[in-house]
Amino acid sequence: MNFLQNNITLYNFFTFSILLLLLLKFKFNTIKLHWILIVFFSFFLVCATSYFPKYLIKKYENKYAITDVSLLDKNKTYYLHVLGAGYSLDTRLSATKQLSDVTLSRLIEAIRISKLLPNYIIVSSGYSSLGLESQASVVKRAAVELGIPKQNIEMLTTPSNTSEEVSAFVKRFGTNKNVIVVSDALHLSRAIMLYKKNGIVAISAPTNFKVKQGINDYNGVTLPSISSIDLMNEYLREQLKYWKDSW
Repeated sequence: MNFLQNNITLYNFFTFSILLLLLLKFKFNTIKLHWILIVFFSFFLVCATSYFPKYLIKKYENKYAITDVSLLDKNKTYYLHVLGAGYSLDTRLSATKQLSDVTLSRLIEAIRISKLLPNYIIVSSGYSSLGLESQASVVKRAAVELGIPKQNIEMLTTPSNTSEEVSAFVKRFGTNKNVIVVSDALHLSRAIMLYKKNGIVAISAPTNFKVKQGINDYNGVTLPSISSIDLMNEYLREQLKYWKDSW
């Protein structure tokens, strides 16, 4: 399944389809080939011209609202789980600069929420595939650089993916904690689902929106572009991962 997730992409699909059409062009009569090409290029245009990918992603990202801290019980302690999304151990850089843009944005959202809560714990997670300093550790150092006290940060240093991050949290802290999951809006449905499977009804804290809806944002039809194919590809990959993790 991991092999499929890593290799089923729209780029591979379009490349394979073109090669297949070239190989089989003599197998079809002109009319059949004509309709096959129409279907193929119609699908390509749907994926590459922005409107449909943005529509799907916008609808999916809007499943969970931005956290309204005013509705939370301030007498409770909240665990802000910052899901990992990449880092580098470039020793020239500060911890905040060692985090990928996605991970840093998630951490910033967790810190924003924590500033509005009297009682909180920020939980960082993520391993090192090379046995070096873990992603969770770098996130912790970055949080300290951004003003979070060390005693308000916990680490989960062994998970390598979202499912393992949720399982590690439950194993470490149990199922009776108030959890706020901080992740990309596109990724959050899967994270919330995994928490529910593990016995916790988590609160969503979406960030890193792929589609923004400001008055200065254009979300209509565009000319075909790689960025639009990238959006559709991210949406389809997330659906595949959700399907896999929901079993």
